[in-house]
Amino acid sequence: MFETVISALEAKVEVRVAETSKPLLQEFSDLAKVLLGVDENEFSWEQPAHIFRVGVTNAADRGLDMWANFGVAVQVKHLTLNEKIAGSIANQVESDSIVIVCKDAEAKVIETVLKQIGYGARIRGIVKESDLVNWYEKCLRGNFSSKLAEPLLERLLNGFEAEFTFSTTLTEFLEERGYLNLEIPEIWKV
Repeated sequence: MFETVISALEAKVEVRVAETSKPLLQEFSDLAKVLLGVDENEFSWEQPAHIFRVGVTNAADRGLDMWANFGVAVQVKHLTLNEKIAGSIANQVESDSIVIVCKDAEAKVIETVLKQIGYGARIRGIVKESDLVNWYEKCLRGNFSSKLAEPLLERLLNGFEAEFTFSTTLTEFLEERGYLNLEIPEIWKV
């Protein structure tokens, strides 16, 4: 859902080196070209903003990690966070901006723990499960559903296929049980 909305917003990411840095850029032109995509003739470039999932299976902490090409790392957690786990997340994620996705009941506790251990400044925000439900509802049935619903459902389908590769090998089983003949509500059709 995050990628669907970011793409629909047509958000752009720009990398720009100050022209006053030209002598330093010339000195490290090979490094700047490889790491930043700039050189002494081209001080900047722009590309669409995207958010990417890291890997296709859930991590050992039953969470999900995503990163964005605009500096945000997203941590989806299905565990109750305490000071130790929160510190571990903040130490392992090398990003200046972290977004944590969690259950509604845990949001205040997470926020409090992160502030107590000094990681509050690195947390851009906490997204609660209810926020996700609300945003999905807006994508599928809201004012912009004609623009968002189909790409969202396609991304969800692609994500499920990548996550659960066995699902493509179960066709015979699904046919045998009659699951492929079930009526699918219009909202879930791609």
